[in-house]
Amino acid sequence: MTRHSRRAAIAVVPVAALLAVTSCSSSSEDTQESASSTEVTYPTVEFTVPGEGIGLGEEDQEITGQIPEPLHVAEITPIGADQILGIEGGFGKLEMTVNALDPATGEVTTRITVGPGIWDPVVHGFVGDSASDPAVIAAEVWRPRGSRGAADFTVSTYSGNLLEPKEASLPDVARVHSREGSNAVTSDGKYFVSWDDGLYGIRVVDLEAGTESGAIRIVGCGPFTWMVGHDLYSVCEDTRELLHVNIGEDGVPTEVGRDKVLPDDFVSARKTTFAEEAKKALLVSENGDVYLFDVSGGLPTDTVSPIGNAGDPSGRFSENVVNADASRIAISYTDSIVHPDSARGGSVAKVVLFDAANLAPVKSLALADMGIESFSSMAYSVDGTTFYVLGDGQEVDGEAPQKLVGFDASTGAQVSSVEIDGAVTPITDLITPEVME
Repeated sequence: MTRHSRRAAIAVVPVAALLAVTSCSSSSEDTQESASSTEVTYPTVEFTVPGEGIGLGEEDQEITGQIPEPLHVAEITPIGADQILGIEGGFGKLEMTVNALDPATGEVTTRITVGPGIWDPVVHGFVGDSASDPAVIAAEVWRPRGSRGAADFTVSTYSGNLLEPKEASLPDVARVHSREGSNAVTSDGKYFVSWDDGLYGIRVVDLEAGTESGAIRIVGCGPFTWMVGHDLYSVCEDTRELLHVNIGEDGVPTEVGRDKVLPDDFVSARKTTFAEEAKKALLVSENGDVYLFDVSGGLPTDTVSPIGNAGDPSGRFSENVVNADASRIAISYTDSIVHPDSARGGSVAKVVLFDAANLAPVKSLALADMGIESFSSMAYSVDGTTFYVLGDGQEVDGEAPQKLVGFDASTGAQVSSVEIDGAVTPITDLITPEVME
């Protein structure tokens, strides 16, 4: 509409309407006061734990006519020691849902949506006895919203109900490194510890106080956080050293020592996994050398040698996991000789279970052996006795169900196979729940 047409529209407003407006106008003093007021209040609707006759989720809720309608929220169902966690969302998503899966039925028993918004999900799930126990701890980024504020970096603890997570605010300069193995929670659940890309070092968050407790800049090391109690171990690739940092009772990190025990041809990697029970770290280097660092007794002082090489003429090695007692290693292989970090890295064609003592193959599992058409992820159970694979089953009527297949970690024999029931979008990652001491 042009300036002239707007004027024309105003001119045809009925006189009665104008009289109605002027007759209801307030005094100039009232108008000035309302114009200067910027305070806005919103009504607060209290929520309660549902009682008898209350429906949640897909259950029907009785409509009583009460205004405002009562708001109810359920408490988190604790994650069981016999469960595995599946994450919906995938690489770089702003929101991801953590599902607690029952491997015996494929049923989703708990759904917790977090907002990592980084590269890989920075998510730790914990076995619990009650709803008040921490279920999921996640580093999250709430994106900039223009004039409404900058991004907020938080570490959130989800327990009790999903409407009131406990948030610890990070400094604006924080940039949590998100690759698997680069962040951890101390075994007593007090501190979240992460390598930080902006700091080039280690940042520690006091989960109870809700603030950063300390940070230390260590250039040339990381980004791994192999935690034993409050002691952190990592690598320094250029200097061929293993690093030891202690997180004090006050949450302040202090470098304790370094030892040059890595071989001259050592090459690091993007990701690492950890055997919680044995306190051993699995690192499959980019050149295929497989290291199993034993930090159960402190910083190693003897030269560390690889237990073997994961290279395979049939395809490049991809992801890797180790079980709780560090007796078994699983490595996935692609159907291409191109490195899996490449955009043309191919698809996973098989998974090989190895004896962690000498990297001797225990069982090679092709997709057909696992009963799946395509591979998504893998993880060991909390106790390390079962190895789980997630993938798509055979397509039926245009849809392919997701399957969770379990194998005996010692022999590689299949022990279970179920379809996922309750996920809203496809699950992309499996992770093993952790146990707080």
